[in-house]
Amino acid sequence: MSSALNSSIALPQADFVPVREALAKSLSSASERFDSFRFAQLLRTEEKPRSLTRKDYLILGLLVVAAHLAGVEGYLHSLATPSIIKPQKNEVEVLLIRPVVVPPQQIEPPKPIPPQPKIEPKPQPARPTPALRTAPAEQNIAPDDLTVPENTTAPKTTEPVAAVPTPPPTPKEEPVTEASGYAGYLNNPPPEYPAFAQRQGWEGKVILRVHVQANGKASSVEVKQTSGRKTLDDAALEVVKTWTFAPAKRGTTPVDGWATVPIEFKLAK
Repeated sequence: MSSALNSSIALPQADFVPVREALAKSLSSASERFDSFRFAQLLRTEEKPRSLTRKDYLILGLLVVAAHLAGVEGYLHSLATPSIIKPQKNEVEVLLIRPVVVPPQQIEPPKPIPPQPKIEPKPQPARPTPALRTAPAEQNIAPDDLTVPENTTAPKTTEPVAAVPTPPPTPKEEPVTEASGYAGYLNNPPPEYPAFAQRQGWEGKVILRVHVQANGKASSVEVKQTSGRKTLDDAALEVVKTWTFAPAKRGTTPVDGWATVPIEFKLAK
């Protein structure tokens, strides 16, 4: 009975109906136990059924009073227990507003200025050329009237006047041909392709500027345009220094000059 009272006190107001049902079940169970206990006593004594004694009524009355007290206490406890209010769900609706896209204003290009008509000048009539007028010639001029003044500033000499010598003719400038040379000319060896450059897959074209003496030997070699790889440039410089060139000529005379030598390094496909 105490366990039933504890369970009834702990229940909130919302579950008061199940509490009353539980109390009713407990009372019916107590009465059934009391009846079974009485029947057992009758069988044990082998006596005829007799009426309830004062002690039996007292026990039954105590059970009824205890059940009512438990029901009243559970009811009062349910009134004192605050009810739990479930929070309401606030639904929030999110509206996505698309921004208004303002189309860009089209700027019209300025209209071309129409070409102004060319105003051709009116041809002016040619003015007549005035005739040349000479001074009137003096008539009846005697030969004695013409006099030539003497040159008194020139030095006097008895020697004959020598003619001024004419300068000798200027010799014509002979054409100059540029020096030249290439691999294979006069057994010039081609440059060796560096093995490291081949493994790296390097290619390129280097242009060398060579100063060629009159005897056809190179006195200096410099890089005019690099291939982009110093290894290839050095290989070209080393071999061109040993080449023999056709020297530059002024007319038919060999002279010192410059030669341009392009060398291309290209891997076989």
